[in-house]
Amino acid sequence: MRNLYTTLFIFLVCANISYGGETRNEDKFDIPYELLTSNRKEEFSEIVAKHTIARILRDVEFEIDESVLIFMMDHPLFLSATLRAMEIKDYIIEPDKDGMYLFDDRKGLSGKFEVIYSEPGQRYYYGEGGYHGLILRLQGRGALLLEYRRGLSNPPIIYMNANLYTKIENIVLRILVEILKPIITPLVDKKLYEFIESAQELAEEITVHPEKVYQTVKESGYADLKELEEFRKLTFQAEGGN
Repeated sequence: MRNLYTTLFIFLVCANISYGGETRNEDKFDIPYELLTSNRKEEFSEIVAKHTIARILRDVEFEIDESVLIFMMDHPLFLSATLRAMEIKDYIIEPDKDGMYLFDDRKGLSGKFEVIYSEPGQRYYYGEGGYHGLILRLQGRGALLLEYRRGLSNPPIIYMNANLYTKIENIVLRILVEILKPIITPLVDKKLYEFIESAQELAEEITVHPEKVYQTVKESGYADLKELEEFRKLTFQAEGGN
């Protein structure tokens, strides 16, 4: 379950969502397994094929310039710093020594993730970790597949599709999850919606008040200065092009 959340956080889902239910054949992406990083290819394939829970999102709307969205996706440390500086969410993302990113939402969800496939319009993530609540304690692995496309509106809109798969590792618990799925799935969705609402708020702030976001992040001291300057240039260009 946690892996689903860790990776989901990176793509910064926003606004006006059409939430899907369990996976259907027509919802599955054509996954280029041969192009995935070799050390994750088999794991990723196994998670997708033998998942415990899957969630489908279609045409999620981002009111944000595409270049800024891509920057935020590809700079998770800066994304975390911005959310904290804007007092939207106190998510923590840090680099791990194995090259992955550590993630903690400070509400029971922690783990780590990495990008295993990146092309224009696509990002695939692998994640592992756990959710430790007062009642539920789950460990597992997850796969997140993202596809995004630019709309023609002004202000700019990006549309995102996402398939999220999570695989509970403990076989006994996995069977229990199947029995309790009508209860657990809404809990999964609740976490998803929290991320979505946070991302929506941040995207709106960046689009409507880019200078405010820049100054707030700068004054917080949370972000790397080089990344902050790159963010400033991108938002300035985006604002000038609208």
